[in-house]
Amino acid sequence: MSACRMPPPDAPRLKLVLVGSGEPLLRLEKRLDCAAAGLGLALEFAVRRDHESFGLAYGDTPALVLDGRLVFSGLPRTETLETWLRKTMVAMPGATDEQDPPWNPPPGSATAAAASSPSLEKKP
Repeated sequence: MSACRMPPPDAPRLKLVLVGSGEPLLRLEKRLDCAAAGLGLALEFAVRRDHESFGLAYGDTPALVLDGRLVFSGLPRTETLETWLRKTMVAMPGATDEQDPPWNPPPGSATAAAASSPSLEKKP
């Protein structure tokens, strides 16, 4: 697992929907932030408390939704989230394989040397 740190100011952003409330939701958000920062990404969260509209029971929250699909329900480990984020970013258009991620890895990281040119649109 990568150390939890702030992503660079020019880091690409990924928008995710978190479903739930209270401490479990805050823990999921923290774990996602740490996993993303380790990859040089920034996340934007839309928090939804209406779990019924996603077809989820209260016991299924917190949950992570991307593109209208349930990705995780409950509190996965930070390492699991980091692996998922890495695979999600590699699957985005512009990535050829895991050695050519479509985002800027943090300077000095193992993937920084392997990244040739980022193709993920950055937000200011």
